[in-house]
Amino acid sequence: MSEVKSEPVSFCHNGLSRYAFGDRRRFGIECEVQHCEVDPWGTLEPFGSFWLWVEGCAIGNTDVSEQLVAGFSMLRASARCSGQRPDTRFPGMTNLDKLDLVRWVGWGDDDEFRPELWGGKSLDQARAEKVDPYWVISPSESPFFDGWEAILLEREMTETLVWRHQGEGFSLSQEVELPLGLFSEVCTQACDWFDRIRQERMGSTLREPKEGERPRYLERIY
Repeated sequence: MSEVKSEPVSFCHNGLSRYAFGDRRRFGIECEVQHCEVDPWGTLEPFGSFWLWVEGCAIGNTDVSEQLVAGFSMLRASARCSGQRPDTRFPGMTNLDKLDLVRWVGWGDDDEFRPELWGGKSLDQARAEKVDPYWVISPSESPFFDGWEAILLEREMTETLVWRHQGEGFSLSQEVELPLGLFSEVCTQACDWFDRIRQERMGSTLREPKEGERPRYLERIY
């Protein structure tokens, strides 16, 4: 297991603070928090951008600005499923076929069922599979990941993150093997940090935001 720093790496620029957790070269989480007190809807929710890093590749729509709770709550739910995603559940299948099956159980049509690739189970058996714990990024989970989907597969000593990015006219997929537990460790550290700053930002639900404050849509910083 790699060492995960107790506090995020951060810097400020042009009305933003960027925070980084984990390691871009293995698995990391980054977000940008706008300094403006309120979001476009007038709430006190922290607002900004959010994405993941896996082996130097950014995963997510880095140009999207949204309430950050949409990204962190997704990862918090996934981290809580640690230990519930055995890869042995999918014998003889490629990792991409496993992603396809997990997606089909929740969103696929009956005529898309592919028993020859998905373990030879009947349609009804496959539909009854409880695969929610495998999701890291499920379809339409968050505007930060529109067009992206990812699952995590756990083995005895390692875990494999499998993801796909789809858009008009393209579909790209990739997978990476990580030390067992690294994903949940980094996610938990990031989510614990976010819970603290969210509480500091929002305070009492009775407090009103300052009049006239609204976030800006800023150019990307790298």
